[in-house]
Amino acid sequence: MNSNKNTSKRKTLTPRRDNKPLLNPKAKTKSYTLSTPNPIVTVEIPENTHNHISNTDLENEEKQCSTTNNNITNDKQDSSNQILELKEESQNSELSSFNTRYQLNSRNYIQELHKALIKECKYNLLDYTSLNAKLDFESLTTVTSRTLNAVKDQKIFSVLGYFPTISLELNNRGWVEKRDPYRPPTNYSHYLKSAPYMVNWIESPPLISSISENEAIVERLRSAQSWNILKDKKSDYIFVTRKRLINWSNLSELTSVSQMTRHVFCTKNGLAQCLESYKNAVTNLMFPRCHYIRSEADSDAFVEDYITTALISTLKIIVKAIENNKKIFTTNGNIPYTIIDFVKRCVSKFLNKQITGSTEIDMWMFNSQKEVWNEFMIHYTKLIIDNNAKFDHEYTYELELDVYAKCKYLLENVKNYCPQHYIDGITNTWIIKPSSNCSGHGIMLSRDLHTIKRKITESGVLRNNYILQKYIERPLLVYTCKIDLRQWFLVTNMSPVVVWMYKEGYVRFCANSFSMQNMHESIHLSNVRLQMKYRKIRNPQVPDECMWDYRELQDHLRKIGQEYVWDELIFPGMGESVYAVLKAATDTSYYREKSFQLFGADFLITENFIPYLIEINSIPGLNPSTSTIANLAPMLLSDIVKVTVDYEKNSNADTGLFIKVVPEKWKTPAVAVTVDSGGNIFNSTVAAAVQPAPFTTRYHNQWMDSVNKKLAALQLRINARKTPDDSGFQCSKPHNT
Repeated sequence: MNSNKNTSKRKTLTPRRDNKPLLNPKAKTKSYTLSTPNPIVTVEIPENTHNHISNTDLENEEKQCSTTNNNITNDKQDSSNQILELKEESQNSELSSFNTRYQLNSRNYIQELHKALIKECKYNLLDYTSLNAKLDFESLTTVTSRTLNAVKDQKIFSVLGYFPTISLELNNRGWVEKRDPYRPPTNYSHYLKSAPYMVNWIESPPLISSISENEAIVERLRSAQSWNILKDKKSDYIFVTRKRLINWSNLSELTSVSQMTRHVFCTKNGLAQCLESYKNAVTNLMFPRCHYIRSEADSDAFVEDYITTALISTLKIIVKAIENNKKIFTTNGNIPYTIIDFVKRCVSKFLNKQITGSTEIDMWMFNSQKEVWNEFMIHYTKLIIDNNAKFDHEYTYELELDVYAKCKYLLENVKNYCPQHYIDGITNTWIIKPSSNCSGHGIMLSRDLHTIKRKITESGVLRNNYILQKYIERPLLVYTCKIDLRQWFLVTNMSPVVVWMYKEGYVRFCANSFSMQNMHESIHLSNVRLQMKYRKIRNPQVPDECMWDYRELQDHLRKIGQEYVWDELIFPGMGESVYAVLKAATDTSYYREKSFQLFGADFLITENFIPYLIEINSIPGLNPSTSTIANLAPMLLSDIVKVTVDYEKNSNADTGLFIKVVPEKWKTPAVAVTVDSGGNIFNSTVAAAVQPAPFTTRYHNQWMDSVNKKLAALQLRINARKTPDDSGFQCSKPHNT
């Protein structure tokens, strides 16, 4: 990574015990407080001004207001009851001190933001013309001169949507906003009449300001005067997160816009297709393998992957059971012993195919031997769900040694050809995602092949609106619960790729303890709006909003003795994956000069601290649905202006918490970490490659000779009770006899 003077990379994490703000006090004030203009005109306002706003006035004004947020608000009505608990909490709690890192917390943020928004609503609904308020000649001249200078200096900006922080930051830099005073950025009439918790659904947090009503009217007058000059001018900078609001045909080539015209990686199927060639490649990208089912060939490829995973999982179950001194052989077992021989033969064929590079189709004849495979899946399912499942063979120590040695050997060599061996676990669980839905809607987890096939077909015809993705069965757990990360990144160029990673973000918790036996959404799907339903029944150790910021996660990692993994594995790994996606998308993305865009990438961290990219969002929600987001979003928006305005003109400018990704200067990315059988990390150094070196033998007979020799050597070592062998894995005596 390339660090500027304001954002130098730390080699270790420094404990935070001082409750100091993340930003310096001046920057914090600038981000959260409206600059108060000097009174340049005396405005006489009748008493009880607010009472003059009748219901009719509100309705008329509502018709004139922008409808940008109306659809969002209406769509969220059904979820409003889920947030009532936050309103009740805020009414019964004391406001925390604003001297801590952030102004807002989970108990006060709705109340504070609602007060700020209502204040803004009332100011914007004032009919200042009926008050006979106007600028004097000197002030009018000043505003006119400032606006004309902004036109000359190409400092005219527009904000399409509700992002007051962007307006504040640009105004502070001498820019002038082109804003129709009769079309405000949000439906103020609606929010004036709505319940406090509806503040969650605005596009970004309102500014908590101390501006007075008199000052607000002055600002309205200034804005109206500027609008008279600018209404026929083109903006030089447009900030918008919804592409449909842009009139692309009317854009100047010199206008900087916060939207890229085309990118395929922000849909589930687009990302899967974009990264299809990365599935088995040596790459810096960590992405769970996906299957986008468009044809019978795609379906067959998924079935082969599914069954291969089941076969390898069977080896894992056998090896793990014997290593844990669990007897899995008995004369009255409920699983045929022949299943073990069947699995070994199939895995041997798989390895041979990888070694020889065979392109044989339907290698195991899935379609013509459905009965055989159905029988295998029945017994494999028993192994997963029945802790007392046993193979029907008389137990002997020699038998156990033989089965263990052969299964262990095959399992170790499978790792050479299955880069995602570690994350697969043993239950062969897949996540089925609708390609068009978001916010966790319609997602289903399943480990049953027939259930998955039924989901992706309708009346015998394949449906191409689902993505099948391998579920990561070994996630990092915090307080026994699964988490994932929302990582913001800013793309300022695609030719060549220029991407900035944000050093802050948020961590989403699942409400209840992780289990691969229970597929409930509160355990596996961490989406914010979904987890709102379970806040009252969450694990008591989970934060009340089911969310942390990055600093809190880093503090947790430090407490569990992993103080280096954030800087050495997690954050660099996320940057490498993001950069790899953008490089892969350059051929399918159309980039317009003078464009930039903020994206939100979702990452899941494995228990050995490797970040896996799950998906990328083109509209990363900045609405203040939690106090964590309410605190982070204004900082993020402020720093976007630093990169896209300040840094654009001065490469030494402060870029806030944004860091430019420069992969060639990074260490080799995090891919594999040495772990023991329990997944505990031995060291936090970055591994050198995705895959171990492949076998050097090329032909089946040679390989089988090698296998036999290896097995013989293993038997000798096991019997002699020696631990390490030449291959680097350990064979210990299974259990006492």
